[in-house]
Amino acid sequence: MRPQLIPASAVVTSIMLLSSAQAAPKPDQRVSITGCPYPGVTGSCLMLNGPDGAVYNITGVNPKPREMDRMIRLRGVVTDRASTCSQGIVLDRIRWTRTRQKCSK
Repeated sequence: MRPQLIPASAVVTSIMLLSSAQAAPKPDQRVSITGCPYPGVTGSCLMLNGPDGAVYNITGVNPKPREMDRMIRLRGVVTDRASTCSQGIVLDRIRWTRTRQKCSK
C-alpha cells in the first residue's frame, strides 16, 4: 500500500504547485497591490511585494511614502523599461494611498 501513496502524493503536490503558479504580469497591464514598501538593494530604490510573491519596483512613485510604517494601496502599470535598481517588476504611472494597517517590523 505504501508504494501507491507516493505517486498519488506526487500528483497532488504537482497539481497544487501548478494551480498556485501565476503568469508574470505583461507590459501595459494594470496591477493593484496592498503592502509595505521597503528599500531595495540600492538605497534609492523602493520595492513592494505582491500577493503572489512577485517583487514590484515602485521607485518611480511620486510623491514617495515618507514613513514606511504603514501599508499602502497602490495601482500602477507594468512596464518593460529597465531600472538602475536591477530588481523587481518595474511599475509606471503609480498612484497610491496610505492605509491604516501597520507594517510588521
